Amino acid sequence: MLVSYNEACAKDCSTLEKDLELCEKAGFDCIEIRLDMLKEYLKTHTLAELAVFFKNSRLRPHALNAVYLYPEFLSEQDDKEKQSSLMDEFLLGCEACQAIGSRYMIIVPFLQKDPAGGPYAGKKEDTFRSSVRILKELSERAQAYEVNLCFEIVGFDRSSVRSIKEADEIVKAVERENVGFVLDSYNLYLNGGNNDFSDIRKIQPEKIFAVHLMSGDDVPAQERGQDKRCFCGQGAVDTDGFLKELKACGYNGMVSVETFRPEYWQKSPEWVIEQAYKTTYVALKKNGCI
Repeated sequence: MLVSYNEACAKDCSTLEKDLELCEKAGFDCIEIRLDMLKEYLKTHTLAELAVFFKNSRLRPHALNAVYLYPEFLSEQDDKEKQSSLMDEFLLGCEACQAIGSRYMIIVPFLQKDPAGGPYAGKKEDTFRSSVRILKELSERAQAYEVNLCFEIVGFDRSSVRSIKEADEIVKAVERENVGFVLDSYNLYLNGGNNDFSDIRKIQPEKIFAVHLMSGDDVPAQERGQDKRCFCGQGAVDTDGFLKELKACGYNGMVSVETFRPEYWQKSPEWVIEQAYKTTYVALKKNGCI
C-alpha cells in the first residue's frame, strides 16, 4: 500500500506549497489536495505550475477533497446560485485532476452540518434516490476528465449515509465504472462506536478507490466529532482491524492520514507532517501492508 497525506491534517497552519515540500521530504508516496487550499494556491500560482511540481517530484497526487452534496443539487428545486457555486467547485477539481495527473475526487453525502442541529432528518429512500441521481450526473461530467468519484461513508448521526451497506446500495444503483468508495476508519467507527469492519469484505474490492486511516479519542458518543480524530497508535479506533480487513479483500492502493484536529493546527506544519508520516507508516508496516 502507498502512504498518503491529506491536507486536512495541517490545514490551518500550512499551505499547499509548504505541504508539497514537507510531504516529499517526509517520505509520503501521495498527497490529497484540499480544494480550499488549492483555491488559495491559485491566487498566486497556476495549475500548470502545480503540474510541473509533480512532473519533477516522486510525490504523486491522489484524490482532491472534497465536494459536499446536498439533496436538491441539480434538481428542479435547486437554488441556481448555490448550484452554480458547487458545480464550479466540482469542475475546478476535475480540471485540477486532469492538469496534475490525479484521477480521483472525494464526494461527501448529504450532511446536517450544525453540530447542535440534531440528526440528519431526511428519509433513507429520499437519500438513496437523490444520491443515485446526483452521482450519475456527476459521473458523466467527470468522465470527460477521466476522473473517478469516491463516495464517502460518514458514520455520525448528522450524515445521510452512515454505513458501508447503505453506500454500497447507492454505488451499485449508480452502476458506473468511475463511481466507487473512499473508506475512512474514523467515519466508519462513528456509526455507533463500531470497530467491526467486516462489511468491507462484502463490497467489490475494485470499487475501493481510496482509504483514509486515523484513530479518534475515546470519548462518550455525544462528544464524538471530526475534531476528535488523531494519528494512529492511540485512541479508540481499531486501525489494525481496519487494515486487516482491507488487506484480506485484496486492497493494495493508497492509505491517507486525515485528521481535523485543532490541537495539531496549533503546531508547526513540519511537526504535523513528520508525525503524520511516522504514525501512518508504522501502522501499515505493523499490519504487513508495506
